[in-house]
Amino acid sequence: MVKDLSMRIFLGHLAAYVTGTLVCAAVNLWLTPDTLWFPWVLMGWGIAVATHDLALLLRKTRRRERIFIDPKARSFTVHLFAYVAVVLMLFFVNLVVTPKLWWFYWVALGWGAGVIAHGACAFGRRRPPPSASQETKSAATSKPSPRAKRSKPAKPS
Repeated sequence: MVKDLSMRIFLGHLAAYVTGTLVCAAVNLWLTPDTLWFPWVLMGWGIAVATHDLALLLRKTRRRERIFIDPKARSFTVHLFAYVAVVLMLFFVNLVVTPKLWWFYWVALGWGAGVIAHGACAFGRRRPPPSASQETKSAATSKPSPRAKRSKPAKPS
């Protein structure tokens, strides 16, 4: 049995994906064999499982040469992967179902704006962390806050 909770959750999702698509395929082939719709379920749900797997892989790798140590870079990579996979699937759906009317690019443009904003936040200009000398310098020049507790001088007796 796998001890890692996130891996157990992923394996549960993978088992549900395989079982769900097999059930959908059986229902589809039994009730409407002339119209195949289960491949759409297979592709859509498969993208979600693949995205989950990528997120798990990027977070759980223990190699020294890990590419994505920064959690913002990891989350952007997962977001970009999901975007590309879904837009490619929608392009395929558009090509097969309504080849004379192109609509997939509206999703690509809208979601793409969000991906660009996410990339700007993840990889944009970052401030360097303050060094130890800067922290001590700022602490020495700063005034005490008015809420800081001040010790009262002892009264002579």
